[in-house]
This record gives sequence, C-alpha cells and structure tokens, in this order.
Amino acid sequence: MPKDLKTVEYYDTYSPLLTERQREAMEMYYYSDLSLTEIAQETGVTRQAAFNTIKKSELRLCELENAMKLMEKRKKAEKNLDLLKPLLNDKKQGEKLIEEIRELFN
Repeated sequence: MPKDLKTVEYYDTYSPLLTERQREAMEMYYYSDLSLTEIAQETGVTRQAAFNTIKKSELRLCELENAMKLMEKRKKAEKNLDLLKPLLNDKKQGEKLIEEIRELFN
C-alpha cells in the first residue's frame, strides 16, 4: 500500500481527532515504517484489521480536511505571507510580524 505525503500532513494537523487505536496504527505505519503484518503482531489483531484501521483513519483524516480546510487555509496563508514580504517598508519589523503569523499555523 503506497504511503501518501498528504496523509502525513493531515495526520500532523488532525491526529488529536482520531481514536488512540487509530493514532497508534498510523504512527506505526507512517512514522515507524512498520508493515501491516508487524502492526498486526504488535497490536494483537489480524493483518486485515490493521489494514482496515489504517484505511479508516486515512478516510477520517480526508473527511476532516474536507470539512475544515485547515491545510488548504494554511497553504493559502503561507502563499500570501510570501507575497507580502517584499511589500513591507520596515523590513525588520515586517519579517518579525510575518514569522509571528506563520507560528499561528504551526
């Protein structure tokens, strides 16, 4: 099963809204790079159950992004901040403000 970078971005944003079991499976699969068989052995479930948990988690993350659009808004804000940077008169103060705004999205 190929791993999608977008899913990792969604996970970083929405993981608190998943169940503990979903977070555990996603972290093992995406961050520890464990196979479905290894996840199944580690969690005491079948390989199919591990697969289903990951698929349901991925679907839930996509549903959350479709509903809240936080990633989309973050990317749009980053783009606008990049466009704003060269327009600032007080470059030092402007860059500080831009960094403070960027921190709101991280």
